[in-house]
Amino acid sequence: MHIVIEQSDFRRLSAETQKELIEAFAGQPSIAAAPAKAQSKLLWRRPMDLSPDLAVRLLHGLSEPHRVRLRLFAQKCGRVTQRELLSATDDADLRVLSHFQAVLSRRLRRLLDDPEKRIHLIGWDFDATKWDKSHSNIINGVYYVTEPTTRTLQGYFEIEPKDGAAAGQPSTTI
Repeated sequence: MHIVIEQSDFRRLSAETQKELIEAFAGQPSIAAAPAKAQSKLLWRRPMDLSPDLAVRLLHGLSEPHRVRLRLFAQKCGRVTQRELLSATDDADLRVLSHFQAVLSRRLRRLLDDPEKRIHLIGWDFDATKWDKSHSNIINGVYYVTEPTTRTLQGYFEIEPKDGAAAGQPSTTI
C-alpha cells in the first residue's frame, strides 16, 4: 500500500496529527513538531535550534534569495554581517532582511504551532552593532543562528564545518 499526502494537505492537518504521522512513519518521536508546552518555555530573544527534519520542512519551497542567505550562515559558522547578507543577493535595502527574518519566523511558527509567536531562527548580536558617529544609524551588525542550527544548515547544504562554529551562542532546542 502507498499513501501520498501532498504538502499543502499535510499543512492543513493539526500539529498533533502531523506529529503522529511523522512518528508513525519514522518509527521514532519527532523533534520537528514539538508540543506547545515545550514551546512556551522559549525566551523572546533566544533563537531556536533547527533540527535536520525541521530544516527540510522549512527550506522546502523557500525562495532562492532566502536559501542563499541561509547558506551564508552555514558557510560563515552561524555569524553573518548585515552587509554580507545584503551583498549575497545584491540588495541594498535593509527592509529585505526584515522580510527575510519575518518569512522564516512565520514559517517556523506555522510548522511548530506557536500561538505565542515567540519562535525565531535568527538573532541579532547587539554587542557587535556598529553605529555612525551620532549613534543614530546602524552602519553594520551581526546576525547569528545557534551552533546546532549552524551544524544543521551545514549538513543540509553539504558544507564542511569549520572549527569553532558559532561557539558560545545561547540556544533553545526544539
